[in-house]
Amino acid sequence: MNQIGGIRKAAVLALMFTSYLPVAWADGGCSTEDKKAAAAQMRKAEDSERAGKLKEAYAMAGKIDSMCLTGDGYKRHEAMRKRIGLQLGQQEEKQGRLAAAFDWYKNSGNAAEADRVKLKQVDASPRDRNVVSNAIDHFRFKNNNARVAELRQLAAKNADLELANEEKAFAARKESFDELGKAKDWFYLVGEGADKKVRERAERRGDTLLKEDTHRHLENAKRYFGMAEAKTKEKAVQDKALRLAQEHEKKGEITQATNFYSLAGASAKGAELEKRTEAQHKKSEEKRQKQFTKDQDKLEKELGL
Repeated sequence: MNQIGGIRKAAVLALMFTSYLPVAWADGGCSTEDKKAAAAQMRKAEDSERAGKLKEAYAMAGKIDSMCLTGDGYKRHEAMRKRIGLQLGQQEEKQGRLAAAFDWYKNSGNAAEADRVKLKQVDASPRDRNVVSNAIDHFRFKNNNARVAELRQLAAKNADLELANEEKAFAARKESFDELGKAKDWFYLVGEGADKKVRERAERRGDTLLKEDTHRHLENAKRYFGMAEAKTKEKAVQDKALRLAQEHEKKGEITQATNFYSLAGASAKGAELEKRTEAQHKKSEEKRQKQFTKDQDKLEKELGL
């Protein structure tokens, strides 16, 4: 009995509280003035649409608080935005401005048209990574797994094309970082672990260049091993560079020795070598200058000057 009484008391209090709420709370937070303002804005937007001022009408519609429109106002508002957005999108599409068309379709709720134009963008620029990437993001957000799979297949095809370009580039100049980087970017769109081909290719390139003794080739070998995440082989490059640095130092080839010390991760040793060599050069120059002055004085005496 006490429980029932408590429920009745709570119900009475709730009714009392509701009766004191402003009228606006009972109607979506819109006052009479708000409703009038929304209705007036809606009429202006519709007038602009009828006058063919579509962008102006769409902008006006965007400023309307549609929740304050009474009767069928909300439905009319949504239908108008969709209708105008469709027309503006079609205008942009006819001009070949597909990105702008997509934005109009998407923002005005013309989902099917937005999807269609997004695919049209990809068909127009299948080798544009940004276009394909944006398309993947668009359809992933919509949980359209079939479309995402198709686009990932396209990305994989483009990645293989870049690997083919890399093959030609390396054969021509023993350097292909740009092409390999592009392949890696495409493989990123394919999915997790898809860039394994890039790491394997990079390691092979590093292996080839590690056989060389020039600074440029060994420096590039280290870069390739870095792309391949082959830490042990990066260390092998440094070890070889250190050995070559010491050989050049023994021959008195200071610049080459310094460069190899830097590649070996021993820049301090290279700097010390340069400093020591510079000091020796300065000392030799001072000695030469003294001898020159001495010889000049001797000559002057012989000539009676």
